[in-house]
Amino acid sequence: MKTLTLAALAPALLLTACGGGDPAETVAAIRQTEMSQLQSIESGDLVGIARLYADEAVLVRPDGTIVDGGAAIANAFGDLLEDPNFALSTEPLNGWASSADDLAVVTSLVDFTTTDPETGEAVTMPLISQTVWERAPGSSWKIVSAYNVERAAEAAPAEEAEPEAAE
Repeated sequence: MKTLTLAALAPALLLTACGGGDPAETVAAIRQTEMSQLQSIESGDLVGIARLYADEAVLVRPDGTIVDGGAAIANAFGDLLEDPNFALSTEPLNGWASSADDLAVVTSLVDFTTTDPETGEAVTMPLISQTVWERAPGSSWKIVSAYNVERAAEAAPAEEAEPEAAE
């Protein structure tokens, strides 16, 4: 089992301390914590990956299946860590937070790479991910919902058709 490092704890402490109702600061702190979680994924640190999910969290996979509960989400990530091609990369899009400092939502583009079971080759699925974070007074921010939808691969610009010659 992987160990929790002090570096993995820092974003959790930041999110606990984040307060005062400044939505921009909240979103920035959550984005920093997401980066820490990606580092945990890269290093195979399951505790660092799963620590941000609330006990009652729900993860919706791109195929529509639902993983219900923080423990089940941790197990799902554990299975992914077994895949030698598993990787995530993200590009933040937008986010907002309530001025009451209790709710935030962030959206990102994600490239989700796993091994194709039929070919054994790495395949990357482009996703749009929306994550809902909640915070009870005096507590740290926790993910309560993560919804992931496959997005169409970016198409190359269409070439202009040559006009047909008139006969």
